[in-house]
Amino acid sequence: MVSVMSKLKKTSIKVSDIAAQYWCERQMELNYLYGAKITKEIKKGKAIHEALEGEANVPIMLQPRSYADSIYKSMYTSYVSLSSLREKGKAREIQIYGSINGYKMVGRIDQLEIDKGDVLIVEDKTKANGRVPSDAQLSINKAQLLIYRKMLEDIAARSYGIENFNSAYQINKLVLSEEFMRQMEAIGVESRLREINAMASAFFKAYLDLGRLSDRVRIRYIDQSTHDEIGIYNFDYNKNEVNDIITYVLKYWNGECESRPVAEQEKWKCKFCAFFGKECKVYWPQKGLNVT
Repeated sequence: MVSVMSKLKKTSIKVSDIAAQYWCERQMELNYLYGAKITKEIKKGKAIHEALEGEANVPIMLQPRSYADSIYKSMYTSYVSLSSLREKGKAREIQIYGSINGYKMVGRIDQLEIDKGDVLIVEDKTKANGRVPSDAQLSINKAQLLIYRKMLEDIAARSYGIENFNSAYQINKLVLSEEFMRQMEAIGVESRLREINAMASAFFKAYLDLGRLSDRVRIRYIDQSTHDEIGIYNFDYNKNEVNDIITYVLKYWNGECESRPVAEQEKWKCKFCAFFGKECKVYWPQKGLNVT
């Protein structure tokens, strides 16, 4: 039997995959099987995120030439941001690695900021219509943040660290390209960090040095057209709720069930899906069901 990971040609689960499961698990799967549909709204949202990152982070002028180069750059840019969090008060686009029930987990946190001395996770979401988010939108974004918070807690508790990372990604076997090495020297990367194992160690130490984590997470919604803030929502971190999320999503990744379409009372979501009526006809009108 082919595993779900093999079927989707994946080696790790993205935190955004888990969020997508809470919107529509079937759509999440189809994105991997047929290719993600990039809408105008997605492009606008990406542009806003890039602008916010530019305001907070100094651009790292490194051009990866290999997988090893790419993973190094990801760690290095996050390391630089994490190292200046206390000084600047915030850090953006932070790469994070972890593990859930044996599955490799990877994600990118929109923002960490200092809130009353604690480190708070903030996720920025954009909306095309400028309206406050629906309960369905809040639930997927909340799930994403709670998983990020668990991954941070795992690193802080040393239940996931450099040893786990090395084992999962075989860092010891990766070699940076000569061209990438020249780029690092040119932009002044410290000599002690011009090696992928050293960078991985510094990366995880930067996480360990963050200090106390906030017991809250925050979602900030932004209007795509005006860039105005629509609203801010705070949620408490609850371990039981996180365990419920993990139990739910792993039923799919473990192969215990096929990808689940939205519940019938949420079939209105199908109106916004590029797969509706094509690769997915669960609620297609020709079957006697209407999504309106």
